[in-house]
Amino acid sequence: MQLLVFVLFALRQFSIPEALILPNLYPFGPSEGDIALPHLDDGSSGEIPILVPFLFFGQSYDSLFVNTNGLISFLVESVSYTPDRLPLDDDDYIVIAPFWADVNIEIGGEIYYRESTDPQLLQRATRDVWSVYFDMKAKGFQAKWVLVATWYEVPFWGAYSTGKDIRNTYQAVLVTNEKESFAIFNYNDISWTTASLNGGDFWGLGGSPAQLRSFYQAGFNAGDGIKYFIIPGSATDAIINVTSTSNMGQPGRWMFRLDLEKIQGTTCNTNGSSTLGIFPSSVMMLGGDNIFIAGPCFEPSNVIVCEFPGGKMMNGSYISGIRASCPVPMLNMTGRLTVRMSVDGGRSFDYQGIVTSVNLNRATPAVVRLNPEKWSEDVPVSITWDPSHLGDETFTVAVLLARFSMRDDNVYFHSMFSLQEEQRNTGESQFIVPKGEGRGTEDDQFITLVQVKKISGNLEKGTAQWIWSDLFYWSNSELAEQRCMYWYSKQPDPKIFLEDASLLPCPKSSFQAQADRGRFIIDEYRNSANHSSVNHVDANLCFTTTIPSAQGAGRQCCYTERGNLKLGPPTGGSLNRFNTEAGMPTFSHFFQDHVPFVDCCLSSDKCERYFEKRPSDDSSRYKPPRPALGVGSTHMVSLDGTKYTFGGYGEYHVLQIPSIAFELQGRMQPFNDDSSILGTVFTAFAVKERGSDVVQVHITGSPRIVQILVNGDLVELVEQFSKMDFKSVTVSKDSNASTYSVVFTSGVTVTIQKVEDILNLMLLIPPTFKGATRGLLGLWDGNQENDFFLPDGSTLSHNSDQSTIHNKFGQQWATSSSDSIFTYDEGKKHSSYFNAEYVPMFLDKANFTIENATLGQQAKDVCGDSILCLFDVHTTGKISIGKATKQAIEVLAANINDTQTPGCPLLKNEIENGTTLRNETQDGEVIYRFHCNSYFYLNGSSVISCLRGQWNGSTPSCLHGKVQDKAQGKAGKASRGRPWYFIAAAAAGLVLFVLILIAWIVYCTRGRRSVAIERVEEDFTINNPAFVSGNTKHPDPDMNA
Repeated sequence: MQLLVFVLFALRQFSIPEALILPNLYPFGPSEGDIALPHLDDGSSGEIPILVPFLFFGQSYDSLFVNTNGLISFLVESVSYTPDRLPLDDDDYIVIAPFWADVNIEIGGEIYYRESTDPQLLQRATRDVWSVYFDMKAKGFQAKWVLVATWYEVPFWGAYSTGKDIRNTYQAVLVTNEKESFAIFNYNDISWTTASLNGGDFWGLGGSPAQLRSFYQAGFNAGDGIKYFIIPGSATDAIINVTSTSNMGQPGRWMFRLDLEKIQGTTCNTNGSSTLGIFPSSVMMLGGDNIFIAGPCFEPSNVIVCEFPGGKMMNGSYISGIRASCPVPMLNMTGRLTVRMSVDGGRSFDYQGIVTSVNLNRATPAVVRLNPEKWSEDVPVSITWDPSHLGDETFTVAVLLARFSMRDDNVYFHSMFSLQEEQRNTGESQFIVPKGEGRGTEDDQFITLVQVKKISGNLEKGTAQWIWSDLFYWSNSELAEQRCMYWYSKQPDPKIFLEDASLLPCPKSSFQAQADRGRFIIDEYRNSANHSSVNHVDANLCFTTTIPSAQGAGRQCCYTERGNLKLGPPTGGSLNRFNTEAGMPTFSHFFQDHVPFVDCCLSSDKCERYFEKRPSDDSSRYKPPRPALGVGSTHMVSLDGTKYTFGGYGEYHVLQIPSIAFELQGRMQPFNDDSSILGTVFTAFAVKERGSDVVQVHITGSPRIVQILVNGDLVELVEQFSKMDFKSVTVSKDSNASTYSVVFTSGVTVTIQKVEDILNLMLLIPPTFKGATRGLLGLWDGNQENDFFLPDGSTLSHNSDQSTIHNKFGQQWATSSSDSIFTYDEGKKHSSYFNAEYVPMFLDKANFTIENATLGQQAKDVCGDSILCLFDVHTTGKISIGKATKQAIEVLAANINDTQTPGCPLLKNEIENGTTLRNETQDGEVIYRFHCNSYFYLNGSSVISCLRGQWNGSTPSCLHGKVQDKAQGKAGKASRGRPWYFIAAAAAGLVLFVLILIAWIVYCTRGRRSVAIERVEEDFTINNPAFVSGNTKHPDPDMNA
């Protein structure tokens, strides 16, 4: 035995092979380009500038240190040989610790490290990340940089004699794409846990968990004394088993996501938790997606069953000890849904999680119908799809036609019709649908989708078990009129829907509809990227209501190119029997509104019948919403238009509407969290109303990114589902990825835009809530004098200075820990964000001198006369923030202008016994010219026009010649005795008056928006003329006196 030990010891004295490949570890060694640390006790690599930024606990770092004692540190080297228990409040310990213990390479072993952008190594790292974080694969994560640090056969300090041969080998691999960051801990051999100075014995074991400096630790520390993470067993004697445990399903391997404020691991639960993690968290309502499930520790013998709403059971599959999967069934509903899981074949369901079911019209179809306008029965038609959705081309699939029908306003799944029983997953197919199999019968019509379904191959491979086309209707012009009239005969009197006060009227112009984004959205059936059928092809733009009426109805509102509302057949808007979210989402609307429109208006000449049952709205009842603003260095514009700057430091009630329990809270902090800056900005909002989920939008990390939480859970709005429905609220992200909208069923809309490292806010409040608001954005009642309404019901004087407004009004609306609706990061609480002693710079007493002459000139060039823009550049030092504030004020003015701009509803296209010619000018003026048929004469003006909702006359009529003779006789008698020159003078005067009126309207129209901008800023006045570098005077001449 002693001879064997001697031989082993002797062999270790020889040089280590240049290239080493060990189980669990990435390749390492000199031949891989690794750099070896000097053989020093408690040593370090020195600072290593890295090729790309690395995000750790939300902070970005551009260098790091590889340290002897099992640590990778940021900011400074970390050479401590004592594994103090985490968390630690010290910049010396911003660390990644695969094995923090007292290592001594003076007596043997090697420590290597290398940065790499080698394509093969990056691809291996990418696959590792994909294998654990399925969402990263869906998002297209590709590693751009890795760091491989390896501790090879390292002994512990204090080892002597044969104890020197007890060695550990492990590795840390850092991976990033510059946005998401990961750490992989690979353990090959762990034979000791504790050095001599830390209580270890001859074999490197022992120590007491009660000691602070004892067993080695593995995990992560943010250096703030709050945020940290340790792997199970760390700091106990159980850590010696780390080579046989894992959160990757591979013994000895661990992976963690590091870029977020909280470390995300994937360890399975052994503590009895019943909560499931589900990816993807959003699925299409018709099912087919594979969801991957984490939570309990799975065994190969588990019989996994997932239960979805409605008692729908789906058999799942074991993937690894930390992963299982289930296909999603056809759900026929949208919103956040509970999924329960059983591991014993369905006898008990002990685990549950949440998925969000997304409306069909929000998703791009995975199956594309080629030449959809030519799809008819008994005609060859073709489809294409991406084979990777279902695996690869070696798999086989079936092509099916899913058919739905409607009875008594309820949509039912009818049946599947086989189009191709079996074919290879090539991504294309052609077939013929026999007559009657696509359309159904007159009293049992079908609407359909094409389904491509996997029938053989690895069921876990690919993103879905089946995929879908768009929803469509088989055209048949021969039967269209018959079907239209059958539908017409079954429809109730539309008055039962029209007289419902909860049915929203149409805006008067497309400008109002676009501005009223909480209650109206662009008609999704006009989005040709998502749908093949496009209604109202002659209308420039159509909108639909976002909020169903009490009976589930909605409106479609269509407008001309110049923004005027269109009425009646064939291209006007119409009543929607079903809003797209009502009934069975999308399907009910498609059946009751889309299909009959195609039959009556596009495929036959019965459009008048359709509009009898689905009439247009003339917008006479429409009232626009009211905007309000919170931007830049917390400049506020109340619902009544009062302007002031607050500058609080904490969390505040921005707006409350008690009648619907609406609550919008905002978090204000100094810019970049620097208390020396005398101006605060919005960094987070949380919002809810009665019965809704709580939505939180906040900035976090470095670089600063926007995160969205729903009921405290992180939600990612990916490209496929950039708009998601939750309980009584919809959250969406604009295509520019910096603007987010939160729209409630009440119609209240919260729009939040990220600019630099701050959040800007715009609110739209429906007129229903006039007189019912309170908070920092004031009491909306049309009276600015009482805008500073206080929680106790009293009112602060409207003429108060900024300091008084700050202390006597703004601070009174601070939230408390008991009424806060925010979700806090680990280690944070309500008081963490509140500083009652903070005093900002007040706008009316500000010294606007910018010491940096270059910045001052840039501010002057960008801001011009905008005081708020200049103030924000002065307080934050950022031109972009000042510019964004100026633009926000301009957008607010435009929004007010647009919502107050009425359009001109179209008249009927024909008059009895005559014709009508219509055109629009560039300014949106609508001009009608009327002509009568032979033997008929015009009674009234031959030309009338409308501009900004104002008509200068009424529709004339065409009278038969005999009737006209009588009318002329009466007119002649009435005018008898008046000299001709009197009549001529009167006519000339009338013409002159009309010309002056038109000129005045044009002048006001052009100036209205700039005047609105001036009015938005006019109350922001200051008393100090020095607001930029140099001696630039205040833009208000009165301020220079």
